[in-house]
Formats: sequence, structure tokens, C-alpha cells
Amino acid sequence: MNSSYSRIYLIVAAAFAPVAAFAAPTQLDEVVVTAARVPTQAEQLPVSTTVITASDIAASPATSIAELLSAEVGIRSFNNSGSQYSAPIDLRGFGVTASSNTLILVDGVRQNTNDLAAPNLAGLPLSAIERIEIVRGSGAVAYGGGTTGGVINIITRKAKANSISGEGSLLAGSDRYREVNGSIRAAGELFALDAFVQSLRTDHYRDNNAERVDAGGAGVSLNHDTGSVRAFVRISDQNLRLPGGRTVDPATGLDEMHDDPRGTSTPDNFMDTDSHTLGISVNQDIGANGVLLADAARRDKDTRALYRSGWGDWWDERELEETTASVRYEHRFAAGHQLIGGMDLLDSRMDGRSGATPQPSVRAEQRHHGIFAQGLFQVQPQTTLTLGARRQWIDEEIRDLGGGGGNHQTDTALNAWEAGLRHALTKEWSAYARIGKSFRLPNADELAYLTEALRPQTSLDKEVGIQWQIATASARLAVYRYDLEDEIHFNKLAGGGWGSNVNLDPTRRQGIELEGSWQLNEQWRVLGNTSWQDATFRSGSAGGIDLAGNRVPMTPEWLANAGVRWMPMPALGIGAEVQYVGKQRLDNDQSNQFAAQLAAYTLFNVKLDYRFNPTLSASLVVNNLFDQDYASYGIRSGASGAAGSYVLYPEAGRTIQASLSAQF
Repeated sequence: MNSSYSRIYLIVAAAFAPVAAFAAPTQLDEVVVTAARVPTQAEQLPVSTTVITASDIAASPATSIAELLSAEVGIRSFNNSGSQYSAPIDLRGFGVTASSNTLILVDGVRQNTNDLAAPNLAGLPLSAIERIEIVRGSGAVAYGGGTTGGVINIITRKAKANSISGEGSLLAGSDRYREVNGSIRAAGELFALDAFVQSLRTDHYRDNNAERVDAGGAGVSLNHDTGSVRAFVRISDQNLRLPGGRTVDPATGLDEMHDDPRGTSTPDNFMDTDSHTLGISVNQDIGANGVLLADAARRDKDTRALYRSGWGDWWDERELEETTASVRYEHRFAAGHQLIGGMDLLDSRMDGRSGATPQPSVRAEQRHHGIFAQGLFQVQPQTTLTLGARRQWIDEEIRDLGGGGGNHQTDTALNAWEAGLRHALTKEWSAYARIGKSFRLPNADELAYLTEALRPQTSLDKEVGIQWQIATASARLAVYRYDLEDEIHFNKLAGGGWGSNVNLDPTRRQGIELEGSWQLNEQWRVLGNTSWQDATFRSGSAGGIDLAGNRVPMTPEWLANAGVRWMPMPALGIGAEVQYVGKQRLDNDQSNQFAAQLAAYTLFNVKLDYRFNPTLSASLVVNNLFDQDYASYGIRSGASGAAGSYVLYPEAGRTIQASLSAQF
């Protein structure tokens, strides 16, 4: 039997394992998420949700947020920079435009920017995270554009009332990895304080891929009987060397991926990213059944990069200034109904400078404001109906300061809506169905240098699912379909063979997700998930090539994960995970004619952790245990045909990381 298929069968079996478990139902802990921008019980929502807790993070072999999320159903990350902090996170198969279709939040503050760069999560160590909420296929009503794939909210640790706690950790590992983290949280009756610092140094696996991160953050809260006010600040400074890709050319026999995966053809390239965020949030009870929530944040991000090649030097510098604000009101009724309404705004300006000697090249200004309303209606004791709508006004201006003529002015309004139903079939079984409309706008990078503006991307989103849950096990099956119009994508076949950002002919994302977990006893826990993703062109042609039925590049058809956690004694934990990512078309291969594809790969990761006493613990993590050579991103050089060269971006081989942590 083919080894790849064997791995898939084992992972699917692990995902189904909880369904075969039998245990007496008991009272389940309430799971609360912020999908509607107010705390809401997950079992009321007609969507697929996952909450990764602090204990889940502590047990995982993951060493970054991207690795942690890649173990969840329907999520993958790919890397062309060498840093997991800058890796795009793809939810439900959007490939290279993942960062424009999945919204990433940190404590409710948007991290996606008005360009093609992935949200940079440098300065956010796993030890600083309280929980991560994943809401798949929903978010357009609550958050606006760029949420067709879903929303991921990373929530940092806060102080608990009348307590003081903290931790410090030292980490060291392969490729001269060194990291120091520290945090403290203290709270009394009225005031609370939380703060963290991080310092990281590593050479990474590749030549010219050294990384330095220095970061910190702090928050102060005022708590009273009917609400709270919190102000916070976060800063991060990342310096990352860029090793570039490895060229493979079958015609000449060149294969840098095989012969020298650690090497670099860009020994001078680098990128510096500085980010600062200031914010305030308010939570105030209004009467017995109402809650007013408000927040505002100011984010500044400066990026400076050098790309040196045989053509000479190319500098790319960007300065982002972004202000966001939101006011929401929630009212709960005695009958179990919940009404939510709010308004929000975004005001952003990004200035770009580029060239052999950096010159002003583009200015992108965004002014968005929207209103939304959503209702959760308890139509029967076992049935919840969700209805919501948003109206968003967009005023954007892209100015080509380099003289290329790519100036664009957008003044329009867009709508999003959703309707869903969730029904508890029994105490253990529930089912849901939803339909909605989402959208996203072209960003500054996609519009710059174009003489004709791109149309907004829209999607009709449909999903059904069924969930089974008892105290010791759970399983979920979901089926979804997104029918997209005017999807915004770079098409190598357009622009006379040079390629161009375009509105594609109709495309589709559809898939099946299956996941489950089972706590066998106090010592053993197993979990697994698998997802089938179909990302295709529904119709159309480009460059004389019929695209109907072709796969969208950089979207693997199969993803799967399985894991086991064994605690032979209360102080000792041993965990193992396996991750499978199926083969996929290389970036720029819209024609689906290229002979080479990005190969499938399977990774094995293990973790050993031991608690010496209530305050001192240690762990040892080995990722890519069997030292597989693989790449998570690749791009072809030509536009059509089966032959030609391509570039792969090698990922790290076997890595080892040890940590020592102290808590108080």
C-alpha cells in the first residue's frame, strides 16, 4: 500500500475514534467565543468553532502560533521567509491570498494590513497566550471584509482578581536558538496589571536566515462592580535575514533543493519590522440585561527590506498608521434571545518607498465605517436561530507616486449577511446549517501599478455540520461550499505573459472536515482530524487556456493530523503528533500544465515535559523527527506548458528545543 495513503487511513481512523467511544454523559463545561464580537456560548452558534486553551498549548509540540494552528482541522501555514512569525495562515484553502481571506486578531485588534504581507506575530510567545478562538467560515457580519475563510482571535493572559502570578522561561535549541520570556500578572479589588517581555535569537535552518525578536507588552485594568476599563501597549522589533528559494531546472539538471537545501542565493537580503500598538477597551453593564462594549486601538508598523540580485538592489519600505474603533451593545432577554448591534471604523494610511534608492512609490488610504446587527433567537428550547447583517461604507484612495499611472479611488458600500440554525438533537448530538454572504476588497499591493481598478470579491457561503460531545470525547463533521465571484488573485497567464493582479472568473472552495478527540482515562488522550479541500476554477479562460475545473495553486487537496498524549505519572507527559499535507499545484500554475507539483509531506513531532514541583518544569521538543526534506511553498517560473524551472523554499530538518520554566 502506498505509504502516503497508509498515513491518511491511520489519521482518519484517529479522527473517527471518539465516535466509537462510550461513556456516560455528564455536565459539560461551557465554551464561550467572541464570534459576534460579544461573548457567546459556542453551542448556540451555527458555525464550526475551536478553542485552544493554555493547557492545550502547554501540551503541544508546537513552538510557534503557526505550528500550533496547523494542527487544527482545515488550517495550514506555508513559509517563504524562514520565520514562523511571518508565515501566512490559510483557513479553508485560499492559498497565496490566505492573509486577505482569514482575519487574525490579537485581543480583538486586527493584525491584517492593507497589503499582501501576512500578519506579523513577532513578539507573541506561546507562554503569553491564554486561549485562541477559531471561527471557521464566519465573521463578515461582525468584522467586515476579509473573513471568508474565518476569524482567529488570539487572547493574551490577563490578571485574575486578588491574585499575583507569573512565569519565566529559558529556551535553547538547534541552529543556535535562544529565547528568554518573562511575564507577571497582579490584581487587587480595583486595579490589575499584566506585562510580558520576550527576547529571541536564532540562525534558523538556512544560510542568511538569522532572526532577532525583542518584544514586550503591558496592560492596566480598572475593575468595578458593573464593568471594567483596560489600557494596553505592545511593541515588537523583528530583524530577519531572507535566504530566498532554491532553484530546480530539470532541463539543465540543476537541483539546489536536493544538493544544497541550506544554501542561499540572496546572502544580503533582509527585512526589519517594528510594530507598536496602543489600545483601550471598555466593558460596562447597562441595567440587568445589557452590556456596552467599546474599544479603540492605534497601530504603527514600519517595514524596511532589501532585495539584492543580479539586477541590482531593490529597497522596499512601508510605514503603516492605522486606527480602529468599535462600539457594540448586547441585550439578553428572559426568553433566551440575544440582540447585538454595533458600529465600527477603520482609518489607515500606508506610505511605500521603493527602488534602487528608495523613492516614494505608493500611498494607500482607507476609511471604512460600518454598522451591523445580529440576533440569536431561542425559537425552541433546543433550537437557536441566528440572523445578521452588515452595511459597510468604503472610501479608499491608492496613489501611484512613482508615475506609473495606477491611481484608484473607491467610494462604495457593500453588504454582508448570514442566517443560521443550530438544533440540539439529543443531549450529546447537535446539528447546524448556515448561509451567508462575505466580501473582501483589493489591497494596496494588488491595486498599485494597475491602470484599471479591481472589483470587490464576493462569496456566497454555505455550511452544514453535525457534532457529538460527551464529557470525555467529541467529534464534528462539517461540509462547506464557497461560490466566489471576482476572486482577487495574481494570474501569471494575464498581462501578456508577465502576469497581473486580476478578478478571476468564478471560483469555488468546498470541503469536508472531520475531527475528534477522546480522553480515554487520566493517562491517555487521542485526537485527530482530516479535511478534504477542493479549490477550483468554475469557468473562464486566460492566455488562451481553458481554466474550468483547474485547481487553484497552493491549495492541497488533503490535510490531516493525529496526536496522542500519555501521562504515565502526574508529573510526566509524553506527546506525539503527525501532520500530513497533500501535494499541490505550484504558485503561478493556474494552467495546471506544469509537470512538477509541490510534493506531499508528513511530519512527526514529539514532546517530553516534566514538572519537578508546582513551580518548576522542563520540556524537550523534537520537530520533524525523521528529518524529512520538504518545502511548504514553491513557485514556477513560466506561465504555461509542462516544462521549465521552479523555485522551492526548504523548511527546517530535524530540530530540537529544550526549555526550563518557573511559575509562581
